[in-house]
Amino acid sequence: MPYLNSEEALAPEAQEQLLNQFAERYVRLVLAVGQHDIYYVDAYYGPEQWQKDTYWQPLSELLLLQQAGVSEFAAIVDKLTKPELITRAHFLEQQWASIGAYINVLQGNKFGFCAEASALYDVPATANLFGKGLSHQQQLLAEIDNLLPGEGTLSARFNQFKSQFIVPKDKAAAVFTAAVEVARQITRTHMQLPADESFEIEYVNDKVWTAYNWYKGNSHSLIQLNQDQPLGIERYLELASHEGYPGHHVFNLLQERQLVDAKGWLEYAIYPLYSPISYLSEGSANYALSLIMSDEQILTFEQDVLMPLAGLKGDLALFHKVLKLVKQLTYYENYVCQQLTDNLIDAETAEQMLIEGALYPEARAQQRVQFFLHNRSYVINYNVGEDAVAAWVGSKASSQAEKWARFEALLSRPLNASELQL
Repeated sequence: MPYLNSEEALAPEAQEQLLNQFAERYVRLVLAVGQHDIYYVDAYYGPEQWQKDTYWQPLSELLLLQQAGVSEFAAIVDKLTKPELITRAHFLEQQWASIGAYINVLQGNKFGFCAEASALYDVPATANLFGKGLSHQQQLLAEIDNLLPGEGTLSARFNQFKSQFIVPKDKAAAVFTAAVEVARQITRTHMQLPADESFEIEYVNDKVWTAYNWYKGNSHSLIQLNQDQPLGIERYLELASHEGYPGHHVFNLLQERQLVDAKGWLEYAIYPLYSPISYLSEGSANYALSLIMSDEQILTFEQDVLMPLAGLKGDLALFHKVLKLVKQLTYYENYVCQQLTDNLIDAETAEQMLIEGALYPEARAQQRVQFFLHNRSYVINYNVGEDAVAAWVGSKASSQAEKWARFEALLSRPLNASELQL
């Protein structure tokens, strides 16, 4: 919707009051939709009474409420003149639109993969969701093949090579704690975090994801690490920075402190998972590791600290050289997920494509396909989102300090996917 100045524009205080009222409406509607999907409300630290007031309503009624809100919100926007409030309204507009799209999904009216990415996550229709295509994927596999001589399929050789870097389960806690602590320490040197910010770690099983951050409010998070599949040494710094510092934990506490507490913008006190904010949330969390450490620093820390903690030995430099190529295969995973989501292949075929084309071991491929089936186009938020964040942060930063400043500004005042395009 266009943001037009109106002859009936109100005083800034009155404009803010209108947005506050709609923000409450937004939060209550997200809570109501969450009654139909336990995963939809990823985090909530708004007024407890609003949560207590939430009761089960049919999806058809919730959709009517969402649809009515579109025109009513447009009338509010026409009265806005203060730039900060216009920007705030744009976030609410995109989030509100995604609620209607997700209600349609819950009603069984599912979108195709690309249409869903646009409807739920505000990803522009022109965005490249599949990287450089299948020819590039084949080129990557050929380069990996050259680095890993031997017999058998490339997937088998890669996973055999990777096995020497798998962290034993009885060492996982020590390795992950060390990774989180160094990520926290580095982040604190660049960001002023609340003195009372904290987290706890749990080790769980039977999940379709590898790790999860459950933000609890008051600058506190619960970070869970799934123990279903063994993890390589490289995953520990990735997950520590993604789920913790300066990833999800920091993303949420900055919004709580600077938007919810300081400004009273309660729309940021709730996180609907299948909505535009996930594009920035996952993209920034994936980008986090490259912000806290260079490739050389990662290699040194793993070699000097994490490998001894895990009791591992091996050619870590070669491993990371291979992993740099493997990471680019995640765009091929988007393609597999799209084929599965659009019912062009079945789950068994998707698993085989991941094994042969993304070098997954069989058990991990099965887990990943379950993630695809449950989350569908959500996968684009990781790699497409990361590339968008990296480009936005780096576009006007000539030093590492400037990158940190732009990253913190982005997390403190989130932009939607369409706003991140350069």
